[in-house]
Amino acid sequence: MAEHNGEWEPPSALVLTHVLEKMRARDGLTLARLRDDRGQAAAPLLQLHATQRFSNVYKVDLASAAHGVISQCVLETIDGTHRIVADTVLALGLFAEQYSQHGIDDRVVQGLQADSLGTRRNMLLGNWTRLHESMGLGGGVAPSDRTLRGTTEPEVLRELARQLIRREVNSVGARSVVAPTAGDAAGNGAAAPTGRVIVVGGAVMDATFRTKTLPQSETSSEAYGFDLSPGGKGVSQAVAAARLGLEVALVAAVADDRFGQEIVHYLRDEGVNTSHLKMVRQARTPFTGVIEMELGDSIAVNWRNQMEVRLDVRDLEHLSQELTECDAVLVTFEIPRETVQRTLELVHAAERNRPLVIVTPGQPYPDDDISRHSLSQIDYMVAHAWELGRYSPPGQDRFDPDPVARHLLAYGVETLCIPGNGGCTIYSDTDLQTFSVPSFPSIYKESSAARDAFCAALAAQLIDNDRIFSEEQALWATAAMACATADFPLSNSMPDRRRVEALLSRSRFTVRPHQ
Repeated sequence: MAEHNGEWEPPSALVLTHVLEKMRARDGLTLARLRDDRGQAAAPLLQLHATQRFSNVYKVDLASAAHGVISQCVLETIDGTHRIVADTVLALGLFAEQYSQHGIDDRVVQGLQADSLGTRRNMLLGNWTRLHESMGLGGGVAPSDRTLRGTTEPEVLRELARQLIRREVNSVGARSVVAPTAGDAAGNGAAAPTGRVIVVGGAVMDATFRTKTLPQSETSSEAYGFDLSPGGKGVSQAVAAARLGLEVALVAAVADDRFGQEIVHYLRDEGVNTSHLKMVRQARTPFTGVIEMELGDSIAVNWRNQMEVRLDVRDLEHLSQELTECDAVLVTFEIPRETVQRTLELVHAAERNRPLVIVTPGQPYPDDDISRHSLSQIDYMVAHAWELGRYSPPGQDRFDPDPVARHLLAYGVETLCIPGNGGCTIYSDTDLQTFSVPSFPSIYKESSAARDAFCAALAAQLIDNDRIFSEEQALWATAAMACATADFPLSNSMPDRRRVEALLSRSRFTVRPHQ
């Protein structure tokens, strides 16, 4: 890893190929090797910003992060025979369970992860066809030992090195990661809490299938990756705010099954106050099924289970004091419409210095929307363009976000933020009026988590700046959104403050204050 004139330069694919060639020897690319070789052979792998991102997100040491990044590259970007060869020569053991499920003898499965590279090669060549069949591949005739050593393995390691470089440089976050240092609060660079935020929203489990192609009707296709993790806009915004150093509590309904308990533990690990959660006995956790493509395009199906797991109006009444005494309240449309409206009423019951209100209207209610009076109680609405169709002025047949935005401002929404394509368009009823925040380009599509990062960052900036909204605050929130986008396909990609500041320090954009 090199620095020239203060600018970071990634290692070359040749350097990484050489490192991987060294790491395949003996017992392979194990955690012990990565830790023992710190500062020596493994140093380029540990110093990758992709590794540091993984370490920050998953709260693991750099050796575990390097192992995770390389494993993801093998699983997600290398196909066919090369995937099997990479797994074997590096002794990753990524497909051990799959091999066993297809009847491959345990002796063979263990041999593919043996301490000796020679043993691993022999097991690979001796079981070539069966290993390929277990992966749904046609492997043909096994190559000779000489061809495997002299041609196939070098090709595989060069390809893996190229994929590591792609992961390193083809992301806006590659130049903005800040490695944790001693003394960082909670190990993630968070400062002491600078404000109090309550998030009122949803808590679900996300089942994410990662695939390269969508199946046609009445057919199926294989996913190359799967992840089961806590999700929902309420959970994501609460975690995003906590990562930015805010004191956060989540108000949501959570089922008391094993998935609900996992959600609670996840929130506590992230420093989110869970004392206001409504635990629903003998209920099943709501799920979102997500099919995610390689660059972040996705489709989702929600199962909200609102008959069992819902946040009702009466669940908020005992929280009226907490809602009026915090600095900002973030509300999502994941909860029933009447609960959203009651939340806004309780916040506005504060006699003075009421909290800021930031609302996310996704998914829009299918039958109706919140009242005009409730719209007038929203300080900031953060919405994707497609979510605003129902707010079109009367007589407007073709959707146009500009008159829709004016319509919402006329209803009483103070500021509307429409993120998209890495940037954001702002419509405001203040002196700022309308302006666009430039995009931070990335090869990845914005995920729903990116908008959640924007909302949390907007709250943090408004609290830090005495509730004054400006172009600078909009740019900062957009940068936070870009950081969350940049870490795809890692889950749990919410940035901390130093991460956002690092991105902005390298940005080409400057803000000219509004006159």
